[in-house]
Amino acid sequence: MSEAVFDDSSRPTDPVGRTLDAISRLFAICSGLMLVAMALMSVYSILGRSFFDSPLLGDYELVQMMSAVAVSMALPFCQMVNGHVIVDFFTTRNSARTNARLDVIAAVLLAICSFAIAWRVVLATVEFRSNHDATMLLSLPTWWGYAPMGPSFFLLGCAALYTAWKNAKAST
Repeated sequence: MSEAVFDDSSRPTDPVGRTLDAISRLFAICSGLMLVAMALMSVYSILGRSFFDSPLLGDYELVQMMSAVAVSMALPFCQMVNGHVIVDFFTTRNSARTNARLDVIAAVLLAICSFAIAWRVVLATVEFRSNHDATMLLSLPTWWGYAPMGPSFFLLGCAALYTAWKNAKAST
């Protein structure tokens, strides 16, 4: 069976961990609200298309943009609660100490990649804004979809560094 991921005993107790946990949870709540809004928008568009021959204009654009933002905003919380998919086929016979060391390496690699993605997303946001790039149907500025992803990936990098530090302490 699966283990409970959201029990309070696994929440960080140190100030840095509590802060990252709180911000990550806020981002995850915003992600969930965005997914609910997307679902309602899709239902509205499908009903409009089916019964009134009037779908919501640009629904695919909005779903595409909102999906990317929602996923990126949920990733830091997933890292904080160790909720990422782990393929433990090769590590089931390892000691807890060895697995903790491997988790440190994975978290550091995730942090490096997350900071690199955050940097590139911020540069893309600035470029899209300066070029006045917009979506085809709604003419929404493209940078609106990129702007929330930079902080999300930066927070993911911070969460990954924190979990790496936590796992490093556990492996000693």
